[in-house]
Amino acid sequence: MTGPLRRRWVIAVTAGEAAGFMIPAAAGGVMAVAATPTFIVYPVMIAAGACEGALLGVGQSIGFGPALVRRPAWVAVTALGAAVAWSIGMLPSTIAGFDPGSPASVPWMIAGALLLLASIPALQWLVLRRVMQRAFWWVPANAGAWAAGILWTLAPSPFIDETTSFPVLLGAYLVAGLLMAATVALLTSFAAVRVQKSVHQAGVARIQPE
Repeated sequence: MTGPLRRRWVIAVTAGEAAGFMIPAAAGGVMAVAATPTFIVYPVMIAAGACEGALLGVGQSIGFGPALVRRPAWVAVTALGAAVAWSIGMLPSTIAGFDPGSPASVPWMIAGALLLLASIPALQWLVLRRVMQRAFWWVPANAGAWAAGILWTLAPSPFIDETTSFPVLLGAYLVAGLLMAATVALLTSFAAVRVQKSVHQAGVARIQPE
């Protein structure tokens, strides 16, 4: 059963995250073209990120299967985690005078990066721990997958500037978002299968006669 479970997870999560990432990508592109003030960009991108997280949560809940996690709770914590991640990720470009390249900013950048990567799986752990014991490993496993996946969103940067047309800009980030989604889905599929097996084995153990 491992193969079908992993395929379902990869397909559902890739679709959910790729569709979700279109929302902040489109919102950010429109606001960049319109030269929207930062005080508007920041909350809008957080809200768009929450929408991305909600679709990711739907994809993951489908990947897990209906019997494993309560979909409303999973979607809610994933949306909240994504909103937290976007609020952290947007800070360097929002804080006036902040220089990410200065030595003094390095500890803050490292701490922020760790919090960003852990925000979604840490909140998901609150739901996951209700269905399995010792579930905290889900956090570093997923944080590592996101660390690899997010690198795709940096790929378009050397090839775009203020003269890049909106369709090209949006297309570049949509492709990057799809690659990010597929990377995260594939890397987290191993953890998802482990969760499914653990929950199944625990359920079988509970119904065995003493």
